Amino acid sequence: MLSNTKLFFAALLLLTTIAVQAQVSIGARVGYQLNNVYTTEGLDALAPDFHNLDEVNVGLVVEIPVAGGFSFQPELAYTTKGFGLKEGFDAELLGVNLPVSGRAETRIRYVEAPLLAKYKFGQEALKAYVAAGPTFSYASGGQIDTYANVLLEVDLGSIPLNLDNINYERFDVGATVALGAQYDFGPVTTFVDARYYRGFSELYDIPFVNEKVRNTGYGFNLGVMVPLGN
Repeated sequence: MLSNTKLFFAALLLLTTIAVQAQVSIGARVGYQLNNVYTTEGLDALAPDFHNLDEVNVGLVVEIPVAGGFSFQPELAYTTKGFGLKEGFDAELLGVNLPVSGRAETRIRYVEAPLLAKYKFGQEALKAYVAAGPTFSYASGGQIDTYANVLLEVDLGSIPLNLDNINYERFDVGATVALGAQYDFGPVTTFVDARYYRGFSELYDIPFVNEKVRNTGYGFNLGVMVPLGN
């Protein structure tokens, strides 16, 4: 099986080749996202303190014109998804109640390929756009970062995860929707958008409670694209 790095660069080469042959636009984006997991009411009752993880993602973007304002935008991104859990209680010390808490953040690294149908509208240089489509992801590895807090937060270190040993579903199929704007500066186009992602794959079956989790998240991206040929 290809390693995460080899898989990323193989797909990167494929998208670049398609872009050159089709004489379209190619670019890159960087984004800030908040990730979590979609849970059932039963799981929320057992662990009500699921919280978002903030992460940075980077990706390659190819835009292939179709007709009118429509285009096809395949992407390849490297991102981290997951969730956080926090529990706390009060401990008495010298007659003073001190808040004590523990925090665990599960981070799963993914190579992700959104395949977006895009529609642009607006002025000649300034355009708004909407995009949506399926997203295919592969989890290469992960870790759990642990913290304790008694007045000050202490980093307790990371625990590596063997995804196969815990029967974690590496392949995640979901959908992405985006709303954004772009501006053409002659040879370079800049764009910014907001996105929402929802995974459909059941990633992990939590023991004893027969509950499964799915990825979800939203974020903001900033990027540039350059047309290749005419």
